[in-house]
Amino acid sequence: MSEWWTYTPADFLMFSPRVYVRLIERYNQDFWPLQLVFVAGMLAIMSLAIREARFAKGALLPALAVAWAFCGWQFLWLRYSTITWGATYAAMAFFLQAALLALLSLEPNHAIAVSRLRRYGGMFLGVFGLLVQPLLALLSTGSLAAAETFGMMPDPTAISTLGMVLTIRGRRLLLLLPIPILWCAFSGLILLAMEDRSAVVPIASIVCVAVLLLIPDQSRTLPGDR
Repeated sequence: MSEWWTYTPADFLMFSPRVYVRLIERYNQDFWPLQLVFVAGMLAIMSLAIREARFAKGALLPALAVAWAFCGWQFLWLRYSTITWGATYAAMAFFLQAALLALLSLEPNHAIAVSRLRRYGGMFLGVFGLLVQPLLALLSTGSLAAAETFGMMPDPTAISTLGMVLTIRGRRLLLLLPIPILWCAFSGLILLAMEDRSAVVPIASIVCVAVLLLIPDQSRTLPGDR
């Protein structure tokens, strides 16, 4: 029997990279063009929320809740769990995150992060998950058929959520960070096991969030939210 330190992450992988890619391709085919609806809708809400539009701020967390619930149900629970047992537990975590987002959306006062670095850093993560993450499929497969998009796949959903939460930082909203961070860590390990170069993305996202949280921040409540 081999010693435990001789094992690599690939030894614990329950599926091949090709099986994973085919799963995403079929999933995208089943729901096309819902991907465009998720991305365009969230991009519009995020853009208006950053400009402090009252309606958009109120819609941001509920929209994120829908994305987490849909991704947890359709991808993790119904599809990903067929090739790895861990996806079932991940789906439960996604449902919990959706519930937290829905619960905290009932808070009438939303603090706006006024630190430029934190706000712009959060915006960068949000836009990266929405617009750049899908293009990473070109690096690994050479095709957008296996593109991972916000609301449909876990990685862009988690990364965009981390960014958006940081732009509207409040003490209670910090409760929304642990699950996306844990997912990014888990995903990074899975991608490393598959020898996928995009593994650097979820890991770098965790580092980015840690750095942004260390930046001193002041918050204020907009007059219209009182």
